[in-house]
Amino acid sequence: MPRRGITVAVIVILACLIVLGLASGFLVDWAWFSAIGYLNVFWTILGGKAALFFTVFAGSAVLLWVNGSLAYRFARRRGHVRRVDFEQIARGVQSLPELLVMMGQRLPWRLLIAGVAVVLAILVAAGEVSNWGVFLRFVYQVPHGQSDPQYGKDIGFYLFSLPAYVVIKNWLLLMLVLSFLVAGAVYWVHGDIEFSERRSISPAAIAHGSALLGLFFAVKAWSYGLDRFLLLYGDNGVVVGASYTDIHIALPVLWLLVGLSIIAALACWANLRVRTWKLPAAGAVLVFGSSLVLALVLPALFQLVFVKPNELQLEKPYIQRNIDLTQQAYNLHQISVKPFPVEQNLTFQTLQANQATIDNIRLWDWQPLMDTTLNCRRFGPTTSSTTWMWIVTISTARIRG
Repeated sequence: MPRRGITVAVIVILACLIVLGLASGFLVDWAWFSAIGYLNVFWTILGGKAALFFTVFAGSAVLLWVNGSLAYRFARRRGHVRRVDFEQIARGVQSLPELLVMMGQRLPWRLLIAGVAVVLAILVAAGEVSNWGVFLRFVYQVPHGQSDPQYGKDIGFYLFSLPAYVVIKNWLLLMLVLSFLVAGAVYWVHGDIEFSERRSISPAAIAHGSALLGLFFAVKAWSYGLDRFLLLYGDNGVVVGASYTDIHIALPVLWLLVGLSIIAALACWANLRVRTWKLPAAGAVLVFGSSLVLALVLPALFQLVFVKPNELQLEKPYIQRNIDLTQQAYNLHQISVKPFPVEQNLTFQTLQANQATIDNIRLWDWQPLMDTTLNCRRFGPTTSSTTWMWIVTISTARIRG
């Protein structure tokens, strides 16, 4: 069999295996949901995955293709084009600049850019399919009817809208980075970006990069705005939620970073006219440097110097928020609280009379076991250790029986 026939056969076999794997998963899920009477759930999930995949694929492919095509068009408008002696290359005298020029002159760039855009879009869309649950919850969301005490937002916003906004934000940042790389590769191959001898960047490449960087900072401003709500998810060691430092330091810092990101975006877009590398570089230093100092160092110092010495008093309102909302979430506010006096006269007859409670005792819970062991070692047999030994004895006898 010719080598080409072997290659085609291998490709066909691999394609059949992939299709078989996808089909088997589909058929198993379909049979399962049909058997339990929830076939409509199966079709809803499948439709959500398909809709999310094709939406992300279309958006990603268009963005990458547009940026690659613009880079190719602007690169061809340069006033000079490097030439190379292809006879020398054929004889084996090759250098990287010569190879790049040959690629820029010989490759079908329009088709290549479209192919790269499609491949990258497929990979991005395949990665985003796992967020189908976030997508469906966002589409079919309903209001919860209760607002959070910090921002006054309906709790449904945190359950349905905020996760979707975070996914969209991450996708936009990823697409801007990939667009920057695709456009940069096109400019580099065509000689608009030089790293070897002159280390120069053409005005067209600077303008294109400034536009993308401005969009990146605009999305970062939105990201910092979303981070305000994500403060309510923080685990600061006291409670899960916003703490005193989050509200009084992190929140104002996030507003400041929103403003700095907008300024950086405007500076990058203004650079479309100036076309220098200094404005984008200054914007990047302004945003990322401020983020490092203000969002990481400043809250840590404030927590250590100001909050830590009087932590209980300062965190008390936020701890109370956590307690109140936890009780509402689990309907614990409906539980009636009654005093239970502690007595130290536990007997064998009492254990037998409360067998249902004894059956629910967790055996070998390390914390009380360690405490009891330490008490026995330090003070000898005490009432508490005797009580614990009674419980262990009865429970062990119950297991053996």
